[in-house]
Amino acid sequence: ASAATAVSPAPRVRRTKQNFTAVLREFRRQFDRIDHRLLLTMAAGSDQPMVDNLEVGKVANILDWINLMTYDFHGTWETATNFQSALYPTAGDPTRDQNFTADGTVRRFRTAGAPACKLVLGVPF
Repeated sequence: ASAATAVSPAPRVRRTKQNFTAVLREFRRQFDRIDHRLLLTMAAGSDQPMVDNLEVGKVANILDWINLMTYDFHGTWETATNFQSALYPTAGDPTRDQNFTADGTVRRFRTAGAPACKLVLGVPF
């Protein structure tokens, strides 16, 4: 084995979701000490694993907003083309998840506890 493959990856850290929330909470605390007008935001992926790996409700309460990356649903990595940023599912979409759309993303985050007023729909340009 080469040196690159002989090195073990870092061990999986337990409580990753909780640790991420704690880091955001500390950033918020520090930002508020400096200037309460400082914004704390994040860009979040659109798929279910992203939601599963966040404490969405708690994170939304800490952040000023969450920018939902509702783009790059399709691209050069696929053999079939479709809308890069579909609002709703389309007939014939080769995607494994028919909820992999802007609407599906918003619904995932809302269901997980994010208030609508904290969600920003990211769009391609």
